Amino acid sequence: MSSPLSYVEWSEYEQRVLRTIAEATVSQGELFVRKLVNATAVRNGLYEHTANESEDGQQHLIYMKPYSEFDDSIYGTAIRTALYENCSVSPYLEAEFLLWNGYRFNPCVLAMRPPASPLDFAQLLLDHYIVSERSTYETVYTIYDMDRSKIVVFLKGVNL
Repeated sequence: MSSPLSYVEWSEYEQRVLRTIAEATVSQGELFVRKLVNATAVRNGLYEHTANESEDGQQHLIYMKPYSEFDDSIYGTAIRTALYENCSVSPYLEAEFLLWNGYRFNPCVLAMRPPASPLDFAQLLLDHYIVSERSTYETVYTIYDMDRSKIVVFLKGVNL
């Protein structure tokens, strides 16, 4: 079963929708994944999610505002920079991991089976921590890059 999904820009100041950014018809599983990320990149714009809504369980909306790197003094600028440094496109939904090295995010590979289904992606997005090869990583931000068909997961190492 598929559901219509609209991404709309919300103005907190004006208390109204400013415009529709994108629309799609997606499966229930993909809808769940798209609502779980912190932000969405579409047509070279980055938008932070502010709320999700469904109307009568049929029409779904994700309210967004333009991403501001100034809202996060630690990772803000590094998130935007790292997102646009990579340009690989996937024909199907794929996870991409970026690891914080103290001043920037760099691509990394985790020793885990890559998520293949919407349920796998949902589990990845619901976990605050990932343990891979005895190292623990904290998820600090997640972005669905609509143009590249990627779920970008920004991680930092945790010393236990």
